[in-house]
Amino acid sequence: MRQLLPLKAVAHALKSVVDYRSTAVRFGLFWIPLLFVLGLAELLIGVPPPGQPDFGPGKGIELISAAIGLVGVCAMAVGWHRFILRDEMRSPTRLDWQVWRYLGNSVLIMLIVLVPLIIIAVVLNFLPPVLSILLLPASLIAAVVAIRLSIKLPAVAVGRTDFSFADAWTASAGQFWPLAGVVVLNAAIVIGAALLLMSTLWGVDAISPAAAPFVALVIISVLQLFGTMFNAGILTSLYGFFVEKRDY
Repeated sequence: MRQLLPLKAVAHALKSVVDYRSTAVRFGLFWIPLLFVLGLAELLIGVPPPGQPDFGPGKGIELISAAIGLVGVCAMAVGWHRFILRDEMRSPTRLDWQVWRYLGNSVLIMLIVLVPLIIIAVVLNFLPPVLSILLLPASLIAAVVAIRLSIKLPAVAVGRTDFSFADAWTASAGQFWPLAGVVVLNAAIVIGAALLLMSTLWGVDAISPAAAPFVALVIISVLQLFGTMFNAGILTSLYGFFVEKRDY
């Protein structure tokens, strides 16, 4: 059995995004500006004053932005999978059946993973506080389960209907620790990007507090684009390694 090398898998995903960054930007040309405008509208409307109902125009825009963001992430991910695996370039506004299947499968994976994790968190809330440390290994296991099931997503993106969650699970059998390594490396990159964002915003806030929220919106938009492509790239690398038997 071939063993996955976590560092190589993550490096391959990063290299793909860096090498084809202009293509990544093209995939986000529609969705990222749209989400930026919605975020800007939410920022300008602001939060309701204390004592007023929380649901208002701002909350409505927030919900719309979340829904469009989920669809947009799936559309960009499908485009990236097909570009890397099939060398295909199509419109960034694509909303075909692959995108909707990708969205449905992504939501199902989130439910499969998050529901048991929430139940564990609720149970631990009634136990001695020291046992809350159990959430750490539980979260790691949940993340590995999610990434194993998510190996199906690139198959959905390229139009395969013969590849199931069971197939994804079987293809990645015996790879818990390598996949845990991928999860940890991915988390480290995300945390590093978040710290860079925070340090940049601290600097902007020290110069102009009024400009900081708008600068944050710009930075978040850029990170959202490349974060989507990076995560899709990791799944593409795993699918290529486990299913198409590619080497890095």
